[in-house]
Amino acid sequence: MSKIRKTVEAMQGYIPGRQPEGSFVKLNANENPYPPSPKALEAMGAVGANSFRLYPSSTAVELRKTAAEVFGVPFDRIVAGNGSDDIFTMIIRSILDEGDTLAVVDPTYTLYETLAEIQGAKTEKHSLKEDYSLPESFFASDAKLKILPNPNAQTGTLFPREDIVRLAESAKGIVVIDEAYALFAGSSSVELLSRFPNLVVTRTMSKSHSLAGLRVGFGLAAQEIIEAFMKVKDSYNLNAASQAAAREALLDGEYTSEVVKKIVATRDDFAKGLASLGWDVTPSHGNFLLAKPVSGEATEITAYLEKNGYLVRHFDTPRLKDKIRFSIGTKEQMEALLELLKKYTAR
Repeated sequence: MSKIRKTVEAMQGYIPGRQPEGSFVKLNANENPYPPSPKALEAMGAVGANSFRLYPSSTAVELRKTAAEVFGVPFDRIVAGNGSDDIFTMIIRSILDEGDTLAVVDPTYTLYETLAEIQGAKTEKHSLKEDYSLPESFFASDAKLKILPNPNAQTGTLFPREDIVRLAESAKGIVVIDEAYALFAGSSSVELLSRFPNLVVTRTMSKSHSLAGLRVGFGLAAQEIIEAFMKVKDSYNLNAASQAAAREALLDGEYTSEVVKKIVATRDDFAKGLASLGWDVTPSHGNFLLAKPVSGEATEITAYLEKNGYLVRHFDTPRLKDKIRFSIGTKEQMEALLELLKKYTAR
């Protein structure tokens, strides 16, 4: 007789982007190609021995105070986590009982479903329309919890503000807007929090702030929801170095803005380059592009690029199996990648 829960034995588990050994240009996990703010690096380096010897602030008090200033929400309406993935764990733990339903769109970030499965909850998938806009069924669902990335994690689609308002107004439960890529889109639902007590907004510092390796994220919501998250979160979920660096990265908005501008410009140039080769490029508001090659299998092209030192992301799922997702690197990296794709096309 197995000592492991049947649910855990049966599930596949979330599969993150590969973190390989060797020399590759990594464009498979939507990581930022530029270093973090120099001020963030300086703050991390200044963390003293006592900060490593003692436990860090269990609720990341100073970091949350800084986040409150930057996001424009009260301090007691923010929780900090070990990346926004940690925030999603808090959300699922707090809201879903065994047998409850989580509603998501398809395609999207698959970790949501994995976390619900661990909890013993069901996931209800609503297929996005051909243009990747929201289907009516997602609005109509009476699921206890709905999670929507905006922009969407796999496609880069930015859903309009009126869709978010409609979701919050019509939902019978909690609506979570995952804003991992919000700064690349220049759009946010944070200001809607004051209107909708059933709304949660999540942020991460992995993408636009170049802190994926430090794992820092935030959940913004009504005070009573944040209090619930505080009850279920891991006791010391953010280390001292992460808290110190993240504070300075948040405050260095000028640096972050410049990095975001460079990535967006490179993304748009790369999209034009792919289109000139005949690829069908999905409009993106994130730091990545989803595109369908004009000829050849997506799996073959992915293997060809890896052989030539570039890692990109291929999802073997019904809606995405004929497409490739490219994280946006530096201008030089993307120009070299485009040359590789030209060579592949000319073979």
